[in-house]
Amino acid sequence: MENILSIGAGIALRVVLDIATGKDNKLIGILIGLWEGVVLSHFLSKYTRSRSKSKDPYLALATRMAIDIYLSHSLSRFALTCAWTPVG
Repeated sequence: MENILSIGAGIALRVVLDIATGKDNKLIGILIGLWEGVVLSHFLSKYTRSRSKSKDPYLALATRMAIDIYLSHSLSRFALTCAWTPVG
C-alpha cells in the first residue's frame, strides 16, 4: 500500500513541478531525481530493518520512471532523474 502511495505522490510531484516551473526539464529532472533517491532510501532502510529482501521499492521506482518517460517524452529529463536519484 505504501508503494502505491509513493507512486501517486511521485506522479503528483511531477505534475506540480511541470506547472510550477514552466516545463524546465533541467530543474524538474534534478528535483525529481532527488525525490526518488530519498523515497528509495527510505523504503530500502525500512525493508532492511525488517530483514525482508523485497524488490517492491525497486519496482515502485521503475514504475514511476516509466510513467515519467511516458508523460514527459523527454530523454534528457529522464537521464537527469536517473543521474540524481543516487544523490538523493
